Amino acid sequence: MLKEKGFNEPCMIAMNIEDGRQYGTNRTNSELPIKVCSHPTQSVAQKWLRKTKNLHIEISYMYENYWTYDILTIPRHDLIGLSDRPIIRYNTYEEALEAGLQEALKLI
Repeated sequence: MLKEKGFNEPCMIAMNIEDGRQYGTNRTNSELPIKVCSHPTQSVAQKWLRKTKNLHIEISYMYENYWTYDILTIPRHDLIGLSDRPIIRYNTYEEALEAGLQEALKLI
């Protein structure tokens, strides 16, 4: 979904979208064959959303031992796109971040 939203940063890994094979590379999506796309880490994707779309994914640890996320605009810090969703409890920081990344991409 990142490629569809304009992600074109160099990544160390690329993935064939038809069979899931991964390749070591350091190329952008525009430098890769059509059926191959870059496969950034969550951190790279999160930084790209902040830099290019002004969206910040905030991960919160809750005292009952679960994680949640919010999506905020930069620089106004407005909470967006999540008012009608139920609160989902994620077991790990990474699960919450991945859900936040996917939701943020739907908003753009």
